[in-house]
Amino acid sequence: MRTDLHLDRRQFLGHLSLGGLALNEMLANVAGGGALSPLSHHRPRAKNVIMLFMCGGTSHLETFDHKPQLKKWAGKKASEIFGKEDLEGFNPEKTVENCQILPPVFEFRKHGECGAWVSEIYPKLATVVDEITFLKGVHTDSAIHSVGEIIWHTGHQRAGFPSMGSWVTYGLGSERSDLPAYVVMKDGVSTAGDEVFQQGMLPGRHQAAVARVAAGKTPFPNLNPRAGLDVEQRRKYLDTLNHLNRLHRDRHPSQPDLTGRIEAFEMAFRMQRSATEVFDLSREPKHMHTLYGDNQFSKHCLTARRLVENGVRFVEIMDGAKGRLWDAHGNRGGLFENHRSNAARTDQGITALITDLKARGMLEETLVIWATEFGRTPFEEANRESRIGRGHHHRGFTLWMAGGGLKRGLSYGGTDELGMNAIENPVHVHDLHATILHLLGLDHLKLTYRHNSQDVRLTDVFGKVIHDIIS
Repeated sequence: MRTDLHLDRRQFLGHLSLGGLALNEMLANVAGGGALSPLSHHRPRAKNVIMLFMCGGTSHLETFDHKPQLKKWAGKKASEIFGKEDLEGFNPEKTVENCQILPPVFEFRKHGECGAWVSEIYPKLATVVDEITFLKGVHTDSAIHSVGEIIWHTGHQRAGFPSMGSWVTYGLGSERSDLPAYVVMKDGVSTAGDEVFQQGMLPGRHQAAVARVAAGKTPFPNLNPRAGLDVEQRRKYLDTLNHLNRLHRDRHPSQPDLTGRIEAFEMAFRMQRSATEVFDLSREPKHMHTLYGDNQFSKHCLTARRLVENGVRFVEIMDGAKGRLWDAHGNRGGLFENHRSNAARTDQGITALITDLKARGMLEETLVIWATEFGRTPFEEANRESRIGRGHHHRGFTLWMAGGGLKRGLSYGGTDELGMNAIENPVHVHDLHATILHLLGLDHLKLTYRHNSQDVRLTDVFGKVIHDIIS
């Protein structure tokens, strides 16, 4: 089979019915082994993604963006340091002019051969910084939690568009027919809700499968076979149900969700055995459990490795969704305790994931992404209660990635000396999306879906690939 074949996606889709899109997955399966899929636009550097999303807006100033100059201006009002244009657009419910400049509440040190600055709250992650690509000049379009989450996941500011994971599976298909291509594990419902995992106008098969990781429980609801029916009987039962569903679908051709429902039933049938095995952490040796740790986030990280190892294309772990745990306002527990406890809860699992993937030779083909909806302001909140906190900040913050063909041990871009604005090699979320797709062999300009007479894409009408961070 040719591996240098290039197809124009719009032409290709124009000759297929909605049901025929399953060919996408079949072609991807045939290519396999890291080869160029007939629907790829160029040879990929990565074939899987594990995304770690910290809900609430993690402070870059308390994690990876060392700004000692904040100590010099500590106590000054924001209006004394920044111009009016700098202080507009943060939060319509709050004013920031009288907020006081706040120095970092944690100590920073350089780590690794690359000399990356890391806060004291991430002692384990500091040991693997030579595998990480830090992006320190990230900016986005909103300092509102729900909007920030939606932009990061879908590239748009309003709900209803496909998530990044859906775009990836749409572009590359699935490696297996008995496991979902896109899996989400979370500890609650985030501010934006589960809309951020939806497939939007894409076919239903590209919606995320939201899984739970708990001993003795199935990862997906209603997955256990019905008592008293063997495999052959269940197959006949499902065939009859699908026949009736297809008759109903054919009477309503404008409802693509009906096709997605039929495909979901088929996938559930195939997953009754495979999913249970992949999510069974008791199959892991004791030293793996020791490496990752035993809290829920650590179990999600270990499960993520098992999922990509078994061919799942895109995995997201959403941390702190219930209650926006990383939202470090003064009236939400305070910056100090908030970030120290959250980092302690996630440090071991993240570090173990990178270490484990590298040891198995999987890190080069797996793109690990650590993200959050925005950062925190260089100044303290004006209306805090009794504890120190920072407000929402979208004009300059830090994200990082590892593996997947990236330059290792790199810190790219930066904010000004007070961590306010991205000024050195600024990177918008659209640029990150374009780069992530590029690493997976997809051109963000060509990965489109025709909807309501428009070509919709993850990057909207923006985005450029950050070639400087690619090895």
